[in-house]
Amino acid sequence: MTREKTVDWLLQEENPPVRLYTLTRLLKLQESHPEVETARSRLMEYSVTQDILAHFEEISQLGHRTFWSYKGKNWNIIYLGHFLSDGHDPHIAAFVEDRLEHQWSLDKFACYTACILTAFRRLGYAEHPVVSERTKALAQRFLENEGIVCPGMNNNLISRCYVALPKLLICFAEVPPEERTPAMQEAISRITQRLLDNNVYIYRPANRKAWDAVRPKSRKRSDYPPGETPESFREKAKQRFLAENGMGELEPNVSWTRFGFPLNYSSDILEAMFSLATVGTPMSPSLAQPLQVILDKRGADGLWRLEKSLNGQMWVDVEEKGQPSKWITLFAMIVLDHFGK
Repeated sequence: MTREKTVDWLLQEENPPVRLYTLTRLLKLQESHPEVETARSRLMEYSVTQDILAHFEEISQLGHRTFWSYKGKNWNIIYLGHFLSDGHDPHIAAFVEDRLEHQWSLDKFACYTACILTAFRRLGYAEHPVVSERTKALAQRFLENEGIVCPGMNNNLISRCYVALPKLLICFAEVPPEERTPAMQEAISRITQRLLDNNVYIYRPANRKAWDAVRPKSRKRSDYPPGETPESFREKAKQRFLAENGMGELEPNVSWTRFGFPLNYSSDILEAMFSLATVGTPMSPSLAQPLQVILDKRGADGLWRLEKSLNGQMWVDVEEKGQPSKWITLFAMIVLDHFGK
């Protein structure tokens, strides 16, 4: 399939958000163009959006008790943001306004915070003071902590979370350049450099399995020497391990080579490369390998397949696993266009 035919396939009207992205990101049409205006006016016709909203009552009843549930309020706000839904639709507005009033922890869940801040902006709440202040705070905390501090890293040889870096980059990219604070600009620079330094997906220490075999696993304080907590004892054990063994060579995260949409707290090569393209990162030798992974996944028909999904975990499936994906094809073409491939 030629590029022209692939673009025509993406422009089919049954997927309004992909059609809009194709018009604006691939064909570079202005917002005032009649086709763009028409596509934007039809976003709420997307069947996936309508199927999510058909479960409004069930989602409302779940509330905040199911923080990480893909059927809960939190993640469905994120999904609706992915689909460029109208955030002032009464049902969506009810979700958003309730969530904006409910505080969440920047300390523990930077991945989730970045995802939902991105969604709020795409849903039309960029000017809300909570969105503005939380975006500034996310950047500031990233700099103060020299990366992403996360409880999930407690048992990891890497002290700062890597998998959420593309989420933060996309979040800061949603802020118009002229409105970005110095902290946001610096965070964008540091995240970009970290991704480049690791060829995007080569960041896992080879000695991680050896560490997992010997690391302290008990959570009972009584199992540790007086004055030691499980956390302090584990940290000392980790530092001893690193002093004796080091991290080992960095290895690719193979799971990042399988592309999916929508994603959860983790990422993949395609999303990471999309995040780099969105902030205007120029081509460099560090990106040749991840770009080749993307190119190698293009089928003979010129399309990309959905390789992993949250189907069966959400209220509605988004495309069919193993089949050509408009979302994956869209993101791949945006990345390849940006990096001149």
